[in-house]
Amino acid sequence: MCLACLVCATPLRAQDLDLNPTRPTISNASTIQAKGVLQVEVGQDSYPELVPGNQQTTDISLFYAALDRLRLDLDLPVFNYQATPTDSYKGVGTLAIGGKVVLWQEDYHKRAPGVAVQYEATLPTASRQELQDKGQQVILLLNHHYGKNGDFDVIVNGSFVQYGCTDPGGCHLGGQQAVSLSFHVNKSTRLYTEVFAQNNPASNTPPGTYAFGGFYHKFNDHFGLDGGMRFGLSDHSASFGPTLGVVFGKRLRAEPETHSTSQPTNSTARKVLP
Repeated sequence: MCLACLVCATPLRAQDLDLNPTRPTISNASTIQAKGVLQVEVGQDSYPELVPGNQQTTDISLFYAALDRLRLDLDLPVFNYQATPTDSYKGVGTLAIGGKVVLWQEDYHKRAPGVAVQYEATLPTASRQELQDKGQQVILLLNHHYGKNGDFDVIVNGSFVQYGCTDPGGCHLGGQQAVSLSFHVNKSTRLYTEVFAQNNPASNTPPGTYAFGGFYHKFNDHFGLDGGMRFGLSDHSASFGPTLGVVFGKRLRAEPETHSTSQPTNSTARKVLP
């Protein structure tokens, strides 16, 4: 939260930030925020009734748009808690570093979706071994806006995952698939529905199949709030899991002289949308 306060310490040219929140859904669009903008997200995910057990995670994520089509990512779970009927563990979670490259920018007036590739490497920190992992993930991201004013955004993600590479038997293979729909209620608020499945403990979510409902509300051009609830659909999923987070943004590099609004982003399909 101290880092978030530093981000918002000075006035921002907010209309040029184009914040692109990665929360509250698991899936993400193919777009990124404006070049030169640092986006900070602080979020908490809870699964109080695992099968069996309890999982709590608090993350700080940093996303910096180094170029128009390149974003650099850093994610640190500053607090992890896992409990079973017999044991419990708490500490700093696994560090994730990587980035996103936009391969094809979405044009709302054409049928082709936006396309991007995201990569992240997970590295152990100096915390409890039970909370650590080593591996990598490659994600294909697609999205397109629909409707008269682009109010509906359909997002599809699919990933290939290597995890548990510190185990004696070597790396395990897995995947994650997600489909979400966001609806722009107005220029400040979006509603989300999502279905996703995974067979590995990625994205702070226990393995299983889940349905999600949530929201994102933009209070101003550099600050927003997100939240929602996930519900387990498969036998071995967590029963439910609330999520809550905040999004901040700050321009670190000089604002460009011109800024195109012809391409819709994850946070805007037209100029008046968030």
